[in-house]
Amino acid sequence: MKLLIVLLVGIVLYFVVSIIYKRFWHKGLNISVEFEKEAVRVGDDNNLIEKISNDKVLPISILQIRFAVSKTFKFAEVKKNSAVTDQMYRSDYFSVLPYQKVTRSYPFKCTTRGCYQLATIDVFGMDFFISKARRMTLKTPRLLYVLPKPIKDINVPESIENVINVIREEGEDRKCVVLLNTELNSMSKADELIEDGIRIADYFVARCYKDNVPVMFFTNGIDMLTGEECRLDIVSDTDDRISLEKTIARIDAGKQPRPFKHILGEAEKLDDGSTDFIVISNNRKTDFVKILGEFMDKGHATKLIIPEFKNVDITPYEDDKEKIVKWVVAND
Repeated sequence: MKLLIVLLVGIVLYFVVSIIYKRFWHKGLNISVEFEKEAVRVGDDNNLIEKISNDKVLPISILQIRFAVSKTFKFAEVKKNSAVTDQMYRSDYFSVLPYQKVTRSYPFKCTTRGCYQLATIDVFGMDFFISKARRMTLKTPRLLYVLPKPIKDINVPESIENVINVIREEGEDRKCVVLLNTELNSMSKADELIEDGIRIADYFVARCYKDNVPVMFFTNGIDMLTGEECRLDIVSDTDDRISLEKTIARIDAGKQPRPFKHILGEAEKLDDGSTDFIVISNNRKTDFVKILGEFMDKGHATKLIIPEFKNVDITPYEDDKEKIVKWVVAND
């Protein structure tokens, strides 16, 4: 009889606890997953931080947090319960007591330029008897911007330094327009050459900002977030500079750009006689050579920067040293 009573009490207790957990397990439970730094450079370290606050008397025996992060994030220790495909799926487990706050930090290295988002976070909570998992999904707008790896000053061609000095010394009325063409001359090592062009663009806008030269940025590269072409108007203060850096980070090197002639056409409208154009393009096919030649022939002050590997020639621009510069920046 006593055994039967104990069994009945146990069954009642089990169902009561199950009902309580079903209704209240997520109440007062605050969970966030975020990056310690919002913007870093390629090669920099960052931390992924998980914060849990259980603001109620009900404990959670096992709390699982599951989400996907980019496989380009190199964590200090890859967990056995993490699966790697196009993304790395993390599953982290906690035991949370009443009114307890838990914070964990996971260091990782940012290896690839881009804009990354923790889109959704799946949370699973086990009841007191560890018999059933209950789930909720959280949305997070958190973004991480990984900016291009900076170009070392020692690797900047002297002719480029002269261009910057001339723009700076021409007077306060001068402005610089940086135009980045993400079309390629060939598909050989395409990713490297696109990234080199993006790094050069990043270098120019940063130098212009440092030297108090108004700078604008146009590209036919596609924005990872909006699907539109990336661009930014005059950079004049710190907020503008940060916006520009984020814009450059968001260029999707894998998306097919529209022809560069449209970018030149839009940029031409900006020339009021006090504009210096910096065109960055690995592409030097017939169509590009023609439209850029027409652009220069109209009198626009233009410098063409060609990101290319050391042993590759820059035909048909080999002989034009005044307006054309080959810039080797790979593997610096």
